[in-house]
Amino acid sequence: MHWDAVTIGSIVAVAICVVIFVYVIYKVGALMKSDAEKHKQ
Repeated sequence: MHWDAVTIGSIVAVAICVVIFVYVIYKVGALMKSDAEKHKQ
């Protein structure tokens, strides 16, 4: 496989998207958990 700038750029872009996606899911999960705690009280 030929590793040119476009290929490396695409892989980096996908990696960044995955990191952001995981971070957003984590933040939403934490928010839902804290929201559930508030509703219990």
